[in-house]
Amino acid sequence: MVFNKYITTLLFVFSHSLSVCAEESLSIKVMGAQSIEDASYEYFRDLLTLALDKSKALYPYKAIEIIDAQNTTQGRSIKLLTNNLVNIHWAGTNNEREQELIPIKIPLFKGLLGYRVSIVHRDNLNDFSNITEVELKQKLACQGEHWPDSDILEDNGYQVIRVSRFDLMFKMLAQKRCDYFPRAIFEGYAELKAAKERYPELVMYDELVLHYPFPIYFFTNTQNKILAEQIEYGLIQALEDGSITMLRKSHAATLNLFPLAQWRNKRYFHLTNRTLPASTDTNNEQLWLKLYP
Repeated sequence: MVFNKYITTLLFVFSHSLSVCAEESLSIKVMGAQSIEDASYEYFRDLLTLALDKSKALYPYKAIEIIDAQNTTQGRSIKLLTNNLVNIHWAGTNNEREQELIPIKIPLFKGLLGYRVSIVHRDNLNDFSNITEVELKQKLACQGEHWPDSDILEDNGYQVIRVSRFDLMFKMLAQKRCDYFPRAIFEGYAELKAAKERYPELVMYDELVLHYPFPIYFFTNTQNKILAEQIEYGLIQALEDGSITMLRKSHAATLNLFPLAQWRNKRYFHLTNRTLPASTDTNNEQLWLKLYP
């Protein structure tokens, strides 16, 4: 009788453990927005939801569980992903990240992370009109402490002040502690709209675009190969049926990007990106856009 009770108890514990594991496997942990200025966050969260929805024919659907990320640095977010405390994160790529994590190598905005307009203080707006590259390199750019962009700009001779927190860059720009804040063309406008509630003196300068090859990917921990396969499959389905393009054109965070023809007549300074892994195929027109003539 004691033996039977022991077996019954073991079976209960085992079945309960399977149930808990099943529940946990049906959700993925994702960092929340860094601050109110992190306006592009909702686009990438919605894109992840789209990929999960498109993959549910072959994989169990997973709900997104948001982890509070107020004032969390990008370096800290990558560390949490490396330790599998969050399951997926989106970020610009470099050699180190692709070695330590699993990159899902479908650029989430067709390489447009590397097209940069600049948020500036309105008092300094005229300083950027017809500015030369030599002159721009004498000005100070606000960038993230752990961003590959900081390495790229510095490697090309630009002056950068590295800032730990995303929200502080807007504050520093408003206080004129840096001269400009380069942002991707699909994210800067929505971020500026949010930032102007606290810093109305900030404006966009978009007649000049800094360009370097730089994709943003979804990354998973190396233990989450099946999740990486699921997200990749979902993104491919969304590319093929056009739903990614529909999301980009309709999402509140990315509306200012369109029509794409508006970017052909801008001035461009082209930078090199030596942090980009050599295996990156920037010539794949299905995955990359070229906006300049």
